[in-house]
Amino acid sequence: MKNKLYKKILLLFLTGPLFISCEDWLSPKPLSFYAPENTFVDKAGFESILVSCRKQLKLEWFGDNNPSMYEYAFSDLGVFGCPEAVNIHNLEIQFTPYSATPRLWSLAWGGIKYANIVITRQEKADFKTEQDKNEILSEGYFHRAYWYYRLVNLWGDVPMILQEVEEPKMDFNSSPRLEILKQMKDDLEFAVKWLPEKAEYGAVNRAAGEHLLTKIYLSLGEFENAIASASRCIKNYGHDLMRERFGVRKNDGIHDVVNDLFNPDNISSKENLEGILVVQERFGMEGNTGPGDKGSQRMRGWTPYWCGPDVLDPDGKRGCVDGKNVALMDSLGRGIAGVRPSNFYQYYLWKDCKNDLRHNSVNWYDISRLWYNNPKSDYYEKQVQKAYVRDTFRCYFSWPYYKIFVGKDEINVGNNPKGGFTDQYIFRLAETYLLRAEAYYWADRSEEALADLNEIRKRAKAPELESISIEDILDERARELYFEEPRKCELTRIAFIMAQLGKNGYSLDNFHKKNYYYDRAIEKNNFYKEEYFYSTNKYVIRPYHVLWPIPNETIVANAEGNITQNLGYPGAKE
Repeated sequence: MKNKLYKKILLLFLTGPLFISCEDWLSPKPLSFYAPENTFVDKAGFESILVSCRKQLKLEWFGDNNPSMYEYAFSDLGVFGCPEAVNIHNLEIQFTPYSATPRLWSLAWGGIKYANIVITRQEKADFKTEQDKNEILSEGYFHRAYWYYRLVNLWGDVPMILQEVEEPKMDFNSSPRLEILKQMKDDLEFAVKWLPEKAEYGAVNRAAGEHLLTKIYLSLGEFENAIASASRCIKNYGHDLMRERFGVRKNDGIHDVVNDLFNPDNISSKENLEGILVVQERFGMEGNTGPGDKGSQRMRGWTPYWCGPDVLDPDGKRGCVDGKNVALMDSLGRGIAGVRPSNFYQYYLWKDCKNDLRHNSVNWYDISRLWYNNPKSDYYEKQVQKAYVRDTFRCYFSWPYYKIFVGKDEINVGNNPKGGFTDQYIFRLAETYLLRAEAYYWADRSEEALADLNEIRKRAKAPELESISIEDILDERARELYFEEPRKCELTRIAFIMAQLGKNGYSLDNFHKKNYYYDRAIEKNNFYKEEYFYSTNKYVIRPYHVLWPIPNETIVANAEGNITQNLGYPGAKE
């Protein structure tokens, strides 16, 4: 029984036994050249484990049913679109300490494990220069801080593990969220002095450190520090907003600079000054996120099930189809509506948007443009009529085509394409501007906050705003950063700030009962607000879902420590 507990805790917190060393009495000294004590001896050796750190960053964004979907489905911007047998609709009954844990949990602990190997083992390694040593240490600090930032804004208080775990442990203890954030702040303040100003794509540069440090400062209520770190990121490292056409299609006369930013061939381009931290996923490249080079699967997860059997023509016959060599399939992709956007994201966010490039006919696919693609239908090539769509929830909605459609190196061309290969922004300078706008807002410097927000709107050719609120900032983040930001995480971060400041009656004392995250989700997301019934279940979210449940098996396996359950869930202690 005890061995089973050891295995559980290793699985849950270390996410695999890679590079774990044992006491001498447990095993002889490894003879393999690739043993940890032989590998992590110099800068080149540490690059091997940093590759694993960097891969963790992109695992969230690629593949079928990828972890990023939870950030949007549990937010103001959308819900899971597949039946409840596949995904969670009713968080009250389907999202508990005993249900399946979102992959973000294991992804984060895996990232922390790899980072701690770097941080712990660099102390005994032989580096040629102090710069080399501190660059390695600083990237380790970055990756650990990145994942702890996510953990504390998804799960709250969790164990703070600052060293490599080399043997089974059952005595972890939860650390307060703010204590973890303060440690991450200290680490990143060191890191931004040593991270390289220029780094290869996928590696961490100094601007990325400043960007993450800005988020940490905001979380701690250090708003002037957040302004300073964001300003350094914007001014000091050669990054800039892309305001003019660039890249492989810059002279085509069809697309625009917003579209250029998300062309798969432009994201890592040297012309692109806006990308701060970018991960790469290329066909045939070693280190891709999944076996078989299946691609991003992006259209599958984020495009409506427009080609399904519930899209009927006026004769009651199937109007749209999938399959080989079917019209529209290669230009839209075969979606299953893994995430279904809320009406707020689809409609209200774009009211009075005028010439906003992010919502023009090149970049935004309005579902009213869809036409019947079944050649057997008498209505072939005529506009789909919504009245005859039996399932408008899953099959009939609009989406940001420029971010979701990925045709590059699509392995299923001509046969139900699901999403080809593309790089992905982790941090982009547009978000840095919006983070600084938020910091200015909290610091009561509204004019400067408005100026930063309007920089993003001017680039998009959207009408400039004349005043600013936290709602405006979140709305602009939704327009600009859809499928880039960890939406739920950022909403929770802001909810904590409002509670810490006592804004609008919010308080940390009853955070699980009253918080801004829940209030905004209920106000903006019509499916949660109306408890919309789909399939055999309804969409339900409650205030305590501001923090997610700690897996019960983690708590049980940690028999000699104290990992606390979040309030509102079974096993929590008031």
